[in-house]
Amino acid sequence: MSLDLERIDKLTINEAWLVKRHALMALSISLVHTVICLFYFIGDYFNSSVTLFVALFSAIWLGNFGLSMLAFTGVTQSWREPAMSGLWTLWLTSGFLVSSYYVDVFRISVLMLFFSALLLASFRCGFWKVAALSVFACTGYAVVLVLAFADHGMALSLSVEGLQWLIFSLSCIGFTVTGTGINHLRNNLANTNERLRQAYDKAREMSIRDGLTGLYNRRHIMEVLASLKGAAEKQGSYGFCICYLDLDHFKPINDTYGHGVGDEVLRRFANLLQDALRGSDYTARLGGEEFILILNGAELERARQVCDRLRERLEQASFKDLHPGLKVTVSIGVAAFHPGESIDQTMTRADHCLYRAKTEGRNRVVHEQAPKVAEPVPPKVAGA
Repeated sequence: MSLDLERIDKLTINEAWLVKRHALMALSISLVHTVICLFYFIGDYFNSSVTLFVALFSAIWLGNFGLSMLAFTGVTQSWREPAMSGLWTLWLTSGFLVSSYYVDVFRISVLMLFFSALLLASFRCGFWKVAALSVFACTGYAVVLVLAFADHGMALSLSVEGLQWLIFSLSCIGFTVTGTGINHLRNNLANTNERLRQAYDKAREMSIRDGLTGLYNRRHIMEVLASLKGAAEKQGSYGFCICYLDLDHFKPINDTYGHGVGDEVLRRFANLLQDALRGSDYTARLGGEEFILILNGAELERARQVCDRLRERLEQASFKDLHPGLKVTVSIGVAAFHPGESIDQTMTRADHCLYRAKTEGRNRVVHEQAPKVAEPVPPKVAGA
């Protein structure tokens, strides 16, 4: 089951990782844009001075740096759209449009990078945001053409430039439809994965819980004990106590007052157990009226005190609403785990202590005797 949970975790979207991945993809697109324009500048196809070229791309990369810092420092995690897909695309598109003004012959090759940026936005943005970005790009492209014709006049072909703009605009429509379809599929996948995880969590919770009391069941508590045993043997000084609890004369309660009353008694006792727990302790219903309490990091005496307080609370608890003469008590056996032994050995000792509590009159706590610490042997005196 733990392996299944790991598989589901891999399907779950890691928002922090996604934000960084989007930033890296945006930087990659901007790098390609810079390299292309640099080649055009070297080939004398980029109509600007060295100073203007350096200033333009310095501004572009300064903006890239600012957006990247927001992404990698986690500042955007509380934002509605932490990956800033729309903002990244808007910034990249602005750079494409400005640089395309200076590239007359290969203008469309620079603007084609917009579709890479639009694809990036389509993973996180809805239809209207993607459409707005497409309109911004098409309108910006038209403004660039108007400015270019005003500046260069007869050097440009109106039919070629107009046809390229039309193809670009139609491509934007196609990418908008396709991109929002991708976004819809992604959202459906994310929702399906979340429902799958919730269903898995619910099924796992049902598999480790007792249906009546809500406590852990026997199978799960044995897994917990195996884990605690490993920790105790690894750390040496670390230990825990196992407490067996059995409600006294429970069968007569069922026979006299009915199973409905008996079930309610079990539930109320389970609540008392949970109230007695610290964050590091565990409890479970083993079956019938038998329960187990694991006191993590506790020595025998402290475990006895905890169990005795629990016994007193149950003895003093009122069940008059169930039946006026109903009283419930519990017998408890306590044993400490010793490194090197099996869990079954510890549980057997706790069970023996519980048996003693039953035979000695019930409504009591019996714990095993703590192992005596051997007295140090005095050193031998030479010649004695």
